[in-house]
Amino acid sequence: MKEFLIAKPEEIKSGLNTDAYFLRTEEVLEGIGKNPNVVMELFTKSFPDENYQFGVLLGIYEVAKLLEGLPVDVYAMDEGEIFFPYEPVLQIRGKYKDFARYETTILGFLSFMSGIATKSARVRIAAKDKKIYSFGTRRQHPFLSPVVEYCTYVSGFDGVSNVLGAKYIFKTPVGTMPHALILIIGDEKEAFLAFDQYVDPKIPRIALIDTYGSPTVGALNALEVLKEKLAGVRIDSKDYAYLIKDIKWEFARRGYPNIQIFLSGGLDEYEVEKFYEYADAFGVGTRVANAPVIDFALKIVEVDGNPVAKAGNMPGAKQVQRGNGFNDTIRLFNSELLPEKKPLLKPLIKEGQIVRDFEEIDSIRKRVLNGLNSLPENLKIIKGGKVYIPEFLP
Repeated sequence: MKEFLIAKPEEIKSGLNTDAYFLRTEEVLEGIGKNPNVVMELFTKSFPDENYQFGVLLGIYEVAKLLEGLPVDVYAMDEGEIFFPYEPVLQIRGKYKDFARYETTILGFLSFMSGIATKSARVRIAAKDKKIYSFGTRRQHPFLSPVVEYCTYVSGFDGVSNVLGAKYIFKTPVGTMPHALILIIGDEKEAFLAFDQYVDPKIPRIALIDTYGSPTVGALNALEVLKEKLAGVRIDSKDYAYLIKDIKWEFARRGYPNIQIFLSGGLDEYEVEKFYEYADAFGVGTRVANAPVIDFALKIVEVDGNPVAKAGNMPGAKQVQRGNGFNDTIRLFNSELLPEKKPLLKPLIKEGQIVRDFEEIDSIRKRVLNGLNSLPENLKIIKGGKVYIPEFLP
């Protein structure tokens, strides 16, 4: 096999990326001459980490592109919307056999992308006003680099390192030097000077200072050769975080108090919160790019207008109504809108046609950040908070 082991877009669009039992179901329904109208809803009952108190929904536009042209109606929350357990974030209406085989891909889009988005949003909360950068695409299949960087950026990260991923979101990739450069040159000072000589002056001079084991020595070497050009230094191991205060002291007493210190290596929201007072910015990689997925399920809630559901699920098409302060109520879809509340499920596809404009990436990012800023403080707790469950009122 000479091609990369990846699904082609046309294969996904055709429905081949499915589980075999959906094709068996199509055969049975074809055989008995049955293809009822159904309503299916996508939701999760819990989050993958007991400390998660909310989710951030991403992947709605991917689902729209997937289902475009099929004879279905789709309602969905906005791309980047905050959601809670039991809330339907997506609703599909149509004849079951017309879209059954797409369930696998729908779940894949939304579970994967929302998982990265939710983890990224929690890192954003932990970092408060400090910069955070996505360094994690090397821990994922390269086919996924654009989607990983999209998810991290719109969910609050300030920059991304992957060149292709940055291209897809119309941003300039960030990053300066790896340990490999310093090891190949064989001397920290020479490596820092070479970087300064040959790399575009627009790129900030941020020196990697832990190659030979002493970040303090590395920091002073960088300052010695780059002087006022030195914008920052990066320590690529949280094990050296205790040295940051010493390094800042050495910079300050030499007249350079504003040099930034970046910390990376094995970080997530818990580590960012722990080291917040030490570092000026954070690079977060593996634990965001490889974030646990949201365990969404896509379930039938109506068949030919009759409310039905698998045991443990709630029958009937539903709507999520949101009031100020994320005061959410789950109601039957056609129930009256409660005072001072707005519906979150809005038309995405009508009779196979996409009826919602795709927003610019920075508009989606703004929605996510506004949502995070608006969350009550008790829903921003990184560890030990209480999960919020919306009100149910048919």
